[in-house]
Amino acid sequence: MVPVPRAAPARYCWSVGTLRYDAAAPVIELPDRVLQHLHIVVARKLREQQRIAVNIISEKTEPIQVWLDARIPIVITYATGVATAINEKWLAELEASISNAVLVLTPEPAT
Repeated sequence: MVPVPRAAPARYCWSVGTLRYDAAAPVIELPDRVLQHLHIVVARKLREQQRIAVNIISEKTEPIQVWLDARIPIVITYATGVATAINEKWLAELEASISNAVLVLTPEPAT
């Protein structure tokens, strides 16, 4: 598992959005740009009725593994309402990182 970048490079928004999967679980905070790409990959998998685990490493918390299933609501909230350009290379890497239904959140590659 690769940690989510601590210091946001210029291509990252400084704003932090949240992912909430289960009311009893803690809110997961991620930079909006990371959250946007994760959102796309997860939505594609859930649309195909696939269950998926997402491994997230952050310096703010212990490593987190979130098991996602289309039958359980997911709430994603962005700190900004601004859409950014999608990095198709990163989407492809995230989807390729899925092994045994586990997605490893990797840092964004240069375009």
